[in-house]
Amino acid sequence: MESFLSSQRFFNKKILIAAMILLLVFTGVIVAQLNKTVIINHDGQQTEVKTFASSVEDILKKEGIQLNEKDKVIPQLHEKVKDGSTITIHRGFEIILIDAGQEKTITTAEATIEDLLKSLNIELSKLDEVEPGINNTLHPGEVVKITRVEESLLVEEQEIPFQTIIRYNDSLEHGELVTTQEGQKGLKEVKVKIAYEDGIEISREIIEEKIHKPAINEIVEKGTMNYIVTSRGEVRRYKKVLTMEATAYDAGYESTGKRPGDPYYGITRSGTKVRPGVVAVDPSVIPLGTKLYIESTDSTPSYGIAVAEDTGGAIKGNRIDLYYEKRSEALKFGRRDVKVYILEQ
Repeated sequence: MESFLSSQRFFNKKILIAAMILLLVFTGVIVAQLNKTVIINHDGQQTEVKTFASSVEDILKKEGIQLNEKDKVIPQLHEKVKDGSTITIHRGFEIILIDAGQEKTITTAEATIEDLLKSLNIELSKLDEVEPGINNTLHPGEVVKITRVEESLLVEEQEIPFQTIIRYNDSLEHGELVTTQEGQKGLKEVKVKIAYEDGIEISREIIEEKIHKPAINEIVEKGTMNYIVTSRGEVRRYKKVLTMEATAYDAGYESTGKRPGDPYYGITRSGTKVRPGVVAVDPSVIPLGTKLYIESTDSTPSYGIAVAEDTGGAIKGNRIDLYYEKRSEALKFGRRDVKVYILEQ
């Protein structure tokens, strides 16, 4: 009986020892699982810590790492960490945000402009512009500008102005105007795309036009009949006007080389008797027999109505010689420019 009890005690002792060994092994496994190695990136440095803490928040508190309100922690504070995990702390910094012309200072820990806008619940339309680019990295003191771009379509009716067409008519008095067709305005529908930046219009572009009623042009005939009013008040039509160098002559020997008694004394190249109103010309410029009106270009009286009946050895090209009965009048005239109107016959 005693031997049996001794055996029983020995067996129980072995079981106890085995149980203790198992407990130690299990405890070691649990401890090994709870004790983790974690990397903390913060303030420009990297720290490796061993910890039994399970959450990001607990680890940072245990390490004495203080957080500001706008700091960003990855993973988030409530998340659990595993062995080998990395905790990254992005410290908040100030940037300037200009949105549609409204400027404000923002404290953020976001890495990119896109992340910044998401964190602020700022939405962009397809036309909005962001400077710098939305994928750019944020830096302290950065100025982020959002330009709000909008487009609208304006449909309006517009008048089409008519054009005035001038047609020249030499059967009408010079300068006379006669309307032969009344002008009428047209009507068109115009679609205009208007672009705005931050609520301010920056451009207008016509993208479509539809003509509902075409314009009818006004037609005006303008008289081109040339006429002058002579010094005597007569209205005479003319075909052409020339500015010429004028001299004067008389029937005497000094002007013609002929004296009284000469059969050709006082006779023109045309065979007519010289008289006031007869002028000598170059027939290649003004044909003989042409009726003229000689107008003074200065304050002296105009010579008046004349006829080209004579020629002269010195009268070549753009020159004209005016007949006066008295030698003194011819000398007084001298040499001057005149306007020579070639009259209608």
